Amino acid sequence: MLRDYILQYCREDAESTIKAADDAVNKIFAFNQKWDLERSETPIVFADKIDFLHQPGGDPEWVYAFNRLRHFVYLGQAYYLTGDEKYASAFAEQCVSWIESVRPDDVNARNAWRTIEAGIRLDTFVKSYRLLKDSPSFLTIKDKFMCSVEEHAAFILANSWNSYHLMSNWGILSNHGLYTAGCVFSRTDWQQEALRRLSLELQNEVYDDGMQWEQSPMYHNEVLREYLDVILFSDMYGYELEPWFRKRVYKMARVALCWMKPDGSEPMMGDSDDIDEREILAYGALVFSDGYLKALSGDNLDYQSAFLAGEDGIKRYEAIKPELPEELDFFLPESGNGFARTGWGKGDSYLRFHCGTLGAGHGHADQTHLSFVLNGKDYLVDAGRYTYVSGEGRKSFKDQRAHNTVLVDSTECYPEKDSWECLSLSRAVNVRAAFRKEAAAFEGGHLGYIKKGVFVNRRILWLKSNEVLAVIDEFFASGLHDYEALFHFSEDVDVTIDGNRVKAGNGRITVLSAVPLSLSVIPSEISRHYNERTANKALSVKLSATGPVSLWTVFDFSSSESSVSFEDVKSNFKGITFSPETIEAVSVRSDKNDLVIVSAHTEYASPTDTFCAGGCTGFGSLTYFDKKKGCTEIGTRLFS
Repeated sequence: MLRDYILQYCREDAESTIKAADDAVNKIFAFNQKWDLERSETPIVFADKIDFLHQPGGDPEWVYAFNRLRHFVYLGQAYYLTGDEKYASAFAEQCVSWIESVRPDDVNARNAWRTIEAGIRLDTFVKSYRLLKDSPSFLTIKDKFMCSVEEHAAFILANSWNSYHLMSNWGILSNHGLYTAGCVFSRTDWQQEALRRLSLELQNEVYDDGMQWEQSPMYHNEVLREYLDVILFSDMYGYELEPWFRKRVYKMARVALCWMKPDGSEPMMGDSDDIDEREILAYGALVFSDGYLKALSGDNLDYQSAFLAGEDGIKRYEAIKPELPEELDFFLPESGNGFARTGWGKGDSYLRFHCGTLGAGHGHADQTHLSFVLNGKDYLVDAGRYTYVSGEGRKSFKDQRAHNTVLVDSTECYPEKDSWECLSLSRAVNVRAAFRKEAAAFEGGHLGYIKKGVFVNRRILWLKSNEVLAVIDEFFASGLHDYEALFHFSEDVDVTIDGNRVKAGNGRITVLSAVPLSLSVIPSEISRHYNERTANKALSVKLSATGPVSLWTVFDFSSSESSVSFEDVKSNFKGITFSPETIEAVSVRSDKNDLVIVSAHTEYASPTDTFCAGGCTGFGSLTYFDKKKGCTEIGTRLFS
């Protein structure tokens, strides 16, 4: 039976749900379940009648979250698991109270009747109905409940279709509720109009590479979950979907696979929390019968999917043969996201690079940002989101300074107008990637400082088996400018500086440039969940230069001490030494490594030429040589 399966394989989730349901029975509410969009750990207790419009503090997100009524689903699940009528009784009482006290025409209730809340709430009604429809308590309120369902559907039909909804996750979340209601309550008019809207939103909001355009893994996964619901409910209730629809949703699921960190969590990119996303992959594996997704999510179907799909769904999931993807490295060119890893295990290392569109209000000022996981543990981190309340707390987590990127003249190139809008945007250019068996390279620049006369470009070379990561920042400018590169470390990484060398946790960092450098350790903050913030440390590297200049930041994660230094780069044809503005080379020497990395900042091969650096001859704009493997000619060229 479904109940036995859940109690055997999803006991922790079941216990958490029953605890949340018991709290709801006692009118105690907090938003601390895994996928609550805006978490709040501090419970609010109502001694008497529940005030659904109560707003603790200055953040209206509490009102939004409360009026999505997701605790109704917890009451339904607790009722199913225990058979205790108290959960159905609490649902019936609170449902009627909400229907009677929170009216769509009440100006004081507008925060509860945004279209996103109406859509999520209608889906909540659908999913709680499936669990509670036979309980005696529900039967006493069925007519009032169904009138509210009709009212919600009418509201969504009238208000959830315009240019904003076409481009925002709001449109998907609201019309998804209309679709599931249309399936469950046999309203083909709701189902057909919702599907029309959802189809257009899927085409408009999701890039061809599968990334939802808002550039936030958490909101991507929320949108993905809604579309997986659409496919599952269509299959369960006998509605046809066109093949392109399924294929595009599958691309979204594969993106969630691409960016998954070794511990199974989504990256904290944009407005995202540190959340284990494997249940989303499990849901995708079920819907698409996909072995790759199952291999990375586990042998057992997750808790929520099991409730939705039932015993037949569990059997289908168990029949899927898991298969680890052969690919380790991925590049999503439309959205400007790249991912590389050493393997699919919990102790593997992982790199993420972003250089693309900002991504609406949920995107952050993270052009050319990189995150890095070393042997399964966070090393270079993204700041997270902390809050949506306009002010310094919101700004400090969205700004460039919160990310592992570079600033010019201490100026932010994404100045905020408020919590959601920027006063100016920046186009990403020159974004590309290259993958070899033991190496991954990413490159990207942006025009955020072009009015200052500066073009910023970043190259990243990760030599996996050598345990070396090189970050090369290029600044193309004509006048005098100040530059700052920032690297934010995980909370448990201690950072100390010795000249141009830095010890940071299990990594040794060498910083090189043709001009003098200033290094310092500065305080920073990271927010792994909404409304939470923790102290961490960041490395600040500053330099000033007139004209073009570059900055090399070389991370060595091997166990042996290394020497990292510039090498002269000569022209084999002309017999000259190239200037640092033209081409540079860095050597990394230790017991483990004897490497030469060459990066050309401009074209140099006129009329025809190769370079010679550290005894190695080659060609290309990003090339490396592993001399311990006897590689001194040609090398491994990543970018031509």
